[in-house]
Amino acid sequence: MRGRFPELEDKWKQAGDVYVNELRRLIQFLEDGEAIRIWYSDAPYSRCGFYSLCRMLLKYETEIHVVKLPEYTVREKSIITYSNWGNVSAEEFAGFLPCEKALTREEVRMYAMRWSELSEDNSPLRTVINGRVIGVPENFYDFLLWKKITCKPIKEARIIGDILGCYRLGVGDWWYARRIDYHIQQGNIMIAEDSENKYARLICLAGDLQI
Repeated sequence: MRGRFPELEDKWKQAGDVYVNELRRLIQFLEDGEAIRIWYSDAPYSRCGFYSLCRMLLKYETEIHVVKLPEYTVREKSIITYSNWGNVSAEEFAGFLPCEKALTREEVRMYAMRWSELSEDNSPLRTVINGRVIGVPENFYDFLLWKKITCKPIKEARIIGDILGCYRLGVGDWWYARRIDYHIQQGNIMIAEDSENKYARLICLAGDLQI
């Protein structure tokens, strides 16, 4: 049976197959005693992936190094900020190697424990608050939508783009798009002018909805 988002399920399945194969390769490297380097950031999905990996690394006695994406870098006379490694071009990665550090067994255990706590909590969504990953409800980021959506019709792409530009939280555009779809179904947001491309449609607050 198809799920709530059939148009994305095939892509998710394909991506899942790739990740499973890569995970198998990683396990083989670990079993062979190979040293590994982990690149992660403060984006919620990245931190969760890092913690989950540390949980798996508990049973391997291998050398582990990590490179955490810094809050910003200084290039010539400008400051560049990144929300996740996806914002970094391939040729720039080597420039972050000075940030590399060895991960101790104690740190691996600490991060693994945090993943166990998150798994036990099993919230539908996770975010990073004050440097700590915590479980939150699905509507946690909705307040950002209400900051940008008004009674005046605005193109959905503009709303999401403004949110991503103003609040670099490591949350992808697809999440805000799905939450907009949800609120359209709930009658909180109205489509003023539809389009085959959802990002091109004009949307606004529905009726007298007060946020």
